[in-house]
Order: sequence, then C-alpha cells, then structure tokens
Amino acid sequence: MSETLHDRIRKRLKDLDLTPGGASRKAELSKDTLRKLLANPDAMPSGKSLTALAGALEVSEQWLLSGGESAPAVKTDVRAASSTPPLRHEMPNNVPVRGTAAGSHMRGAFQMTADPVDFVRRPPALANVVNLYSLYVEGTSMEPQYAPGDLVFVHPDKPAKVGDAVVIQCQVGEDGPTEATIGILSRRSAEKVTIRKHNPPAEIDLPRETVRSIHKVLTNNEIYGI
Repeated sequence: MSETLHDRIRKRLKDLDLTPGGASRKAELSKDTLRKLLANPDAMPSGKSLTALAGALEVSEQWLLSGGESAPAVKTDVRAASSTPPLRHEMPNNVPVRGTAAGSHMRGAFQMTADPVDFVRRPPALANVVNLYSLYVEGTSMEPQYAPGDLVFVHPDKPAKVGDAVVIQCQVGEDGPTEATIGILSRRSAEKVTIRKHNPPAEIDLPRETVRSIHKVLTNNEIYGI
C-alpha cells in the first residue's frame, strides 16, 4: 500500500516530536486543524493550510503531496517569514503580580511586598523588559480608565511623565507600612507629588518625603507594541 499524505504528516510529527495540536499552533492554524485532517483519510488541506503545514513540518508542499525517498530538509519558519511576533500562549508565565494597587489612596487596601502573589503571562511586546510586574486594580476611583479587577502592567524602569498613569508607593507614617495607589501624574516638585483620580474627579497631594517610588503603568499601545 502506497504512502499517503496522512502517513507523511504522521512521519514528520514523529521526526519533530510534535503533537497534531502543536503542529497546528506552529502553523498558526486552529489547534484542531491537523487532528481533524488525520481523522479523515479522504480529507485534503486547502492550499493555504497546506503551505502553513509544510512550514510547520519543515518540508516542501510537494513532498507532502507526492512524497519521495526522504523528507527534504526544508527549514521554513512560518512566523519568521511573516514577521509576526510570538503567539501569546508561547510566552512565559513569569510576570509577578505584586498584589493590588488601591484605587483610593491611604486606606490600607494594599501593602506592597517583594514576594509575588501570583504570576501572569508576559505580553510578546514586553519580552525583554527585565523588571516588569503587574497589579490588580482595586476600587472605583480610576473608572472608566481602570475598573476594579483590571490587570495593569508596570514598568519600573521607564520614566513617567505628566499625564501618565502611575503606581506610587508611599510610606505611611515614620514606621508604618508602604502602600500602593494608582492615579494620573499631574505635577511633581521638591515638596510634593500630585496625582489625579477620575471618580469622583479629584487631585491628591502626596508629600515628597513619603513617596518611595513612582512607576509608569504601560498603555495598551505599549503592551501590544503599537
């Protein structure tokens, strides 16, 4: 019995140590594309799918269709050819969640610690940001820009400018805890840092001597690399 396209696909999956789902994702197709194809001996991929699968399986389209003595050593990276970034599910789950940034200031909602409470997946555009961390927003004072439970990514090494959303850590009392709050940076001087809240509209002056850090909250454009 002659070798079929399905046989050649199975051979390449074994050679590359890939599952059907893994090969489908590598080809940037639906995760079930190859599984469904292999389950139906009479099924044939469309021209576009054939090209994508050949790239993922590192062979030529011609070899998939007609075979030969051995699979050609064609190293085709579909994503590299299209200059697209890595898929989000391929990024490491290594961005620490430092807790909750209080929407309302100085109510003890969150005391920031060095130990993460969780980890979330790194956005592809932030692959090389070394000290990136994230927080969940608590409270409603930053609505509609940020709602309770929204996840924000914070870049501590990127300078914040007036008009940026920021996470500010302040020392509460001489020996008190450090609290985090989120707001819009309005002004800063040697004496104070002023942030703005949306709901209700208000400005809050923070004595400069209590401010321990001002970290920039990344915009969606920065997160998605636009």
